[in-house]
Amino acid sequence: MQAQSIRADRKTYTVSDWEKLPEFPRYELHDGEAVMLASPSFPHQDACDALITEFRTYLKGKECKAVSGFAVKLEEHKDSVFIPDLVVVCDPKKITDGYVIGAPDLVIEIQAPSTAKYDRLLKFNAYRDAGVLEYWIVDPIHKTVEVFFWRETPVPVQYAGIDKVKVGIFDDLEIDLKEIFGETQNL
Repeated sequence: MQAQSIRADRKTYTVSDWEKLPEFPRYELHDGEAVMLASPSFPHQDACDALITEFRTYLKGKECKAVSGFAVKLEEHKDSVFIPDLVVVCDPKKITDGYVIGAPDLVIEIQAPSTAKYDRLLKFNAYRDAGVLEYWIVDPIHKTVEVFFWRETPVPVQYAGIDKVKVGIFDDLEIDLKEIFGETQNL
């Protein structure tokens, strides 16, 4: 299933309009355009679950929080609400009942063939411009991760299924991709 606009007439939506949309199917809002999210595949959801487990285990007892599938309102994008696959937020004031308000410290998008352009262009630029420190694009089919750690370099670091990913926002955390992709099967 492809990420697609809610209407062909390209009606402009506000965040208030977005909040009134039904919970399912899920929509993101990008500069006033409602974009329907595809249902995740098994490899997508499996990788997301494994990543959230790794981050929550590491963050237990720490101020930073990891959450999956939670809405993010970027202050620079008035009529935009994104629902990343996973975010890490280290400023508790940014977390409300309904949203993360402002740039998360880390955003992870798990790419599907239908969302590649959306994740790599629209979301990439929005997250970078909003001040997200680190952005991961995870491809569970090819078992790869691209890490953009913008305060060090604009060029991504590429990782494959047997590598360990150094999490840039933390000095002492590496994610072993065998733990993320080892159980994922290409369905």
